[in-house]
Amino acid sequence: NITFGTSSASSSSLAQGYRHTCGILDNGSVKCWGVRTNGRLGNFATQNIGDNAGEMGDALAVTNLGTGRTATSISAVGHQDSAHTCAVLDDGTVKCWGVNGQGQLGIGTTTAMGDNANEMGDNLAAVDLGTGRTAVAIATGYWHACAILDNGGMKCWGGNSYGQLGIGSNTAVGDAAGEMGDNLSYTSLGTGLTPVYIDAGNAHTCAIFDNGSVKCWGFNQFGNLGLGTNSPQ
Repeated sequence: NITFGTSSASSSSLAQGYRHTCGILDNGSVKCWGVRTNGRLGNFATQNIGDNAGEMGDALAVTNLGTGRTATSISAVGHQDSAHTCAVLDDGTVKCWGVNGQGQLGIGTTTAMGDNANEMGDNLAAVDLGTGRTAVAIATGYWHACAILDNGGMKCWGGNSYGQLGIGSNTAVGDAAGEMGDNLSYTSLGTGLTPVYIDAGNAHTCAIFDNGSVKCWGFNQFGNLGLGTNSPQ
């Protein structure tokens, strides 16, 4: 069994990325282990964690989410070139850390976060989802991330080469200042459709709606979107 110290993992709280794993504990804190590079663990580790005795349990550092903040859900990416992690916090904000080459952390830069001191905690900016908006669910793709918002809408940011953000373009969003918040377009889902679950793949995104229907968009070379074609949507 994986040892977390005096806490244990809560149900449905594990996220598997590329060579790393993160878990939400029963007290709402987050711990990550595995390969340390590019800040994917969010704990400024100087070596890989979990491959030697004495690195887990109470010795495993808690990922600093900010003063008084805990996590309610978490998602991580399983790709060698884009290892990032995002969490929805107890106040509905979203924070992401790790690789950020295409703005997938949603902080208006392409700087990786979590691999240097003073980048996590209160120093890690929350993803600006728009005035008054909070998140209820999160999904991470290889180079992008998406959130279901409290108003039933959906916003995505990061890499967009195949239209995986669902905003009618293939321009990356979140890699420069002024692209997030109220300037971040909602994903166009269709009239009367409210997403209840989302997931993201390499460069595509899928949503289950409140009426039980499913839509997918983005990369489709292998029929990823389930449309009977291999054209991107």
